[in-house]
Amino acid sequence: MESGQHLKLPKSELEQMQADLRRQARMERLKIDIQVKDNGDNTVDISWTVSEGTVAATPTARASASGSREGEGVTTAAPFRPASPSATAEPIDQITRIAAASDIARFFWKDRGVAPAGYINGMALVYARMHCKLKAGDAAAVEMAKAKTVDADRDALAWYDQIFAAAGMNNDTAGVDTLRHLFVLLMGLGMRESSGKHCEGRDRSASNIIAETAEAGLFQTSFNARGASPLLLTLFAQYSADPSGFIDVFKEGVHCSAASLENFGSGEGKEFQRLSKECPAFAAEFAAVGLRNMRKHWGPITRREVEVRPECDVMLRQVQAAVEASPGMCSALA
Repeated sequence: MESGQHLKLPKSELEQMQADLRRQARMERLKIDIQVKDNGDNTVDISWTVSEGTVAATPTARASASGSREGEGVTTAAPFRPASPSATAEPIDQITRIAAASDIARFFWKDRGVAPAGYINGMALVYARMHCKLKAGDAAAVEMAKAKTVDADRDALAWYDQIFAAAGMNNDTAGVDTLRHLFVLLMGLGMRESSGKHCEGRDRSASNIIAETAEAGLFQTSFNARGASPLLLTLFAQYSADPSGFIDVFKEGVHCSAASLENFGSGEGKEFQRLSKECPAFAAEFAAVGLRNMRKHWGPITRREVEVRPECDVMLRQVQAAVEASPGMCSALA
């Protein structure tokens, strides 16, 4: 954990951010001094200074909890530790326990803090579902897991190639490894765009209030992204008919304001906003396909602000191993 600041933070989020900062400092056994300046417009500037406490954190703990410096977006790969889930655990509980015990569940994301518990647990479940879909030959999963292309203007994996390479994540071959690495990027995008809040509404500072362009959900995607691939409208139709999106998991630790839940415009675009917020698995699959075909839709991707965290990869590999070890898990995740 390093000293830092967050400008123009909504007052409604101040208490949670202060709690996250103090919790992270305790985990790393650091002293922390937090200062808050009221901007007079219902926002605050918050800054914090950390220093060594009486007992220093271990190097391993410090490495897993500290954020990357601006412009780096990545640290070296973390070691993979196979999980040992109980054989009697229910499939969903088994996955969420792996996620909750992971280092990424306690990681302090740059300018965002610690993710809501529901976000880490929920994304673990979505990845487990996509792993099952890939084994079954699902078209969207195959598209997500295709080898990195040479089109960096469209493919986020190509655009992030050097960052992935520095993290030891190779995407040259189609398959489960590339799918997993895409989800590493997706998890970072969700923290950057919505701080892991499934119900996040459009950016109120922007003028995108029509159904086509109003952003919604974890990844702040808008309906006009659907042209990136025919698979996107297929996903929209599938999840509209069967909105099984792990919402009960994703909502843990998240407060949804009336403003966030408001949708704009009419027709399919307005329905897209609602579904993105109420069915997080849909939002994740839609964004994952979009990242392979229209990466410029997301400003944080274009600016390479999204963190690629090895701790995510470790957690998702543990989830992957649990799915492989439990033949019946895929039917429970469908």
